[in-house]
Amino acid sequence: MRKAFTLLELIFVLVIVSFLSVATYEAFTKILIRSFKAKEVTSLSMQSQTVVNMLSSYLRNRVPYSVIGYNPDDGSYEYIGDLTSQKPVLEWFGLTSEALLQREYSGFLDMATKSGDTIFSQDTNGDDINTTVDKKFNLSGNIYSNKNINLIFAGSFDRGSGTTHDYNDTFGWHGGQSLDSFDITIAGDGNITVDDADKPDFLYEKYFLVDSAYGVARGADIDQGASCISDLNISSKDINDTLLLFSNYRPWKGESFCADKQGSSQAGDVAVLMLHVSGFKFEEIDYTLRIGLDVNRSIRGASPIHLSKLKVVF
Repeated sequence: MRKAFTLLELIFVLVIVSFLSVATYEAFTKILIRSFKAKEVTSLSMQSQTVVNMLSSYLRNRVPYSVIGYNPDDGSYEYIGDLTSQKPVLEWFGLTSEALLQREYSGFLDMATKSGDTIFSQDTNGDDINTTVDKKFNLSGNIYSNKNINLIFAGSFDRGSGTTHDYNDTFGWHGGQSLDSFDITIAGDGNITVDDADKPDFLYEKYFLVDSAYGVARGADIDQGASCISDLNISSKDINDTLLLFSNYRPWKGESFCADKQGSSQAGDVAVLMLHVSGFKFEEIDYTLRIGLDVNRSIRGASPIHLSKLKVVF
């Protein structure tokens, strides 16, 4: 009776075990890749949804007629409702929304009390607004003397159609004049005094107070050598597809966002919204803003992930 395997039998067993091991390894690897990809799809979907929701929140607190599309390569810009070509950068004026929510100003004037350059705004306290804006942007000093806050009249149907100026000189965007954005002081009793030498052509009961412009752009479309971008420490392979939010700059003071390719008055702050954003688009349809993101992520050993998000902002 034999008490051991022959060499041929051992080799045959080893070959079978090897095939089974390879097959098991490949199957296990595919399971891991599918699991990782599923997690990445979920993560990117949540991130992109959070980003469009965040932008929607910012854009709800905007001056409607101030929203523009901007091209940093040639300095051209257009009101979003009149875009003749796709622009890569979205910009708008943001309201002093925190002060408004805290009821530090009403947003409406008593038109019957106008006296010279001074108008009364019900339930408005300029000292409280000063404190809120100082905290919001870590400023110091008087926001009125530093022109960190401006007033814009709402205009007809809140769309600024009462202006008689060319749009390029309406809000001070990218070297233009700021003929419809007024330097003011607000006293504690609610009296608003317009300090501009160029007085308003029209007075409307409703007004907006603005404390900053905001901009959204991909890294591929801005000055990547700007110090505010270098401070973010984004890798060179990721910077082009990084979506960025710019804030704390004031066009009515001649400023632009800190990574603008044009001009010499760059200012403000920047924050990363999301990586892997291969496309950012926006348009206005029937007085609503549509913002869209395309997200692409390569996965080693698997097909790339592609997601698209669209958000409508009223």
